[in-house]
Amino acid sequence: MKKIKTDVIVVGAGTGGICAAVGAARAGANVLLIETTAQIGGTGVISPLGILCGLGPGAKQNVNNGFLPELFPHLFPYRKCDEMITYYDSDDLFERYKKLIAAEKNLTVQPSTQIDAIQIDSGCRIAGITISGTAGPAEVSAGMFIDSTGNGNFAAQAGAEFRLGRDSDGQMQPATLTFVISNIDPDKLTPAGKPPLRAEIWTDKNKIIDALGLQKAYIRLKEEGRTENPKGADQEVLFFPSPDVRTLVFNHTRVTGIDPANPESVEAGRKNAGKQVYDLWNEIKDHPALKNAALTVSPVLGIREGRRVTGDYVLTQDDCLSEARFDDMATACCYPIDIHNPQGADTTMVHIPGSGYYHIPFRCLYAKGFENLLLGSRCISGTHEAHSSYRVMAPVTAIGQACGVAAAIAARRDLTDVREINPAWIRYILKQQNQFVEGTQESPF
Repeated sequence: MKKIKTDVIVVGAGTGGICAAVGAARAGANVLLIETTAQIGGTGVISPLGILCGLGPGAKQNVNNGFLPELFPHLFPYRKCDEMITYYDSDDLFERYKKLIAAEKNLTVQPSTQIDAIQIDSGCRIAGITISGTAGPAEVSAGMFIDSTGNGNFAAQAGAEFRLGRDSDGQMQPATLTFVISNIDPDKLTPAGKPPLRAEIWTDKNKIIDALGLQKAYIRLKEEGRTENPKGADQEVLFFPSPDVRTLVFNHTRVTGIDPANPESVEAGRKNAGKQVYDLWNEIKDHPALKNAALTVSPVLGIREGRRVTGDYVLTQDDCLSEARFDDMATACCYPIDIHNPQGADTTMVHIPGSGYYHIPFRCLYAKGFENLLLGSRCISGTHEAHSSYRVMAPVTAIGQACGVAAAIAARRDLTDVREINPAWIRYILKQQNQFVEGTQESPF
């Protein structure tokens, strides 16, 4: 069997994993990025929401830069989220991910790869992994490992402690299946003689809802019992328009009780959500503006919440809403507490007060009981409530980047335990990589 040795292994090539791998490579480490599926990009490409969440709303400054200007150049320089629709095209994002990766000569990507076994020394240090896939079987060793799977799959496979759902009953936020209506005729959405709709500000969404009769259609479905969507009739039909209003990306379906670690549960949820898509589509498809429109349903179910791996510190809702500042700050988040009810009916959103952001400490970014396992996605250490804030794309890119930088520092300094890393070293490199940091900074090399 082939044997491979590298500095850092990143598992999961979604937005967190890509930013972790690039962050580590730019900091001087040799990196292997592993993805179980055939395509990189994760949810933001395969099952896109269509907008970049996490640039506010309400923050007085942007606290997630890093690689975002390279991935979403049309959204930077930063403007407050409540002043614009942070729309992006998933095909364009996919190409930018590839460009970001291709620029790093010491970064290798291996898609369609499964992790068959994990070798652990003395119960607390991962020594290597055995992999198989299109590139053939291999034994791979590294000094640092980063779990950038959204559901903490690698950490769980290694035996790390994790939590699921809210404390009261273990229930998680509902899953969703996004869908896109494209080739809309925006001229048929406004009366004759009126200027066409242009979705440059959030208030235009209400005009689109009224013009298409979206809310009225959903209310009819609920009142007549013709949909299994558990969202209340008073809940807004959630979608995000392209700036020219020719494309709408919907995030309206909800499926409760999904176990993201169980493929059968996920597949059953996808079928349920797919029916919800056509319930709404069939109710509105005869609108004149949709005469030539096309419906595209995402191929995979979008999971909002999975495992939360326990770290040396567990971030809480109180930390988020008290604008927490930590000496070991590794990154920050300015997105609200955003909990889609696990029963599916409603949504709770609480904005971060004051400055509009909070720190995420480095102690949340590595697994308790392990020396060399970092957490580079939404699977970091936090409560159900805190997770609802940092789980979206912008903070996840920053979380991944911080883990990549930390792993590279450990590799280059020949450190065996992530706890030996001075957070000031991480912040120093992150600032060089265009990321927002607060606190002391010190060069690690």
